Amino acid sequence: MLTAIVRALRREVQRRSLSREALLGAWGEDLAARYLQAQGLRLHARNWRPRHGFGEIDLVATEKGVLVFIEVKSRTTGEYGSPDRAIGIEKRRAMAAAARRFYNSNAFAPRLYRFDTVTIVWPGFPSHPRRAVVEHLRDAFLLDGIELPEWKPHVVESIGKLHAALSE
Repeated sequence: MLTAIVRALRREVQRRSLSREALLGAWGEDLAARYLQAQGLRLHARNWRPRHGFGEIDLVATEKGVLVFIEVKSRTTGEYGSPDRAIGIEKRRAMAAAARRFYNSNAFAPRLYRFDTVTIVWPGFPSHPRRAVVEHLRDAFLLDGIELPEWKPHVVESIGKLHAALSE
């Protein structure tokens, strides 16, 4: 199956003349989407952009009643560290602003949310693809201390209710 994907992507590159980086990114997002679905997440959007403002969310999903905003980073080598190191504070802020707009434009979105990353290290890309190494890090942005969007009180209230219900 991987060989068929490689051939299809090569044809797409020739047709659209995508850069190697754009091809790696598109291929990585496809792999991340399939990986997350296999892990039980339900995907709702890919490459979501707000109508007004800036920012992009690579993948939007839900997992057990939690809205998940996912940034995907792909690299051909892990020589310089994990690909998620390339997600700087400005990207995180832009993603948080886009997430807030997604949340506000979807009235039925779950009240709990988190920011995840999926990193993919794909040695030999694209000429000799080997098995990619995929890592899904939940609550990735909270680990680095990024501020939560304006709707934090909803989350705090929901978490408090959940803790109270579990401690009874």
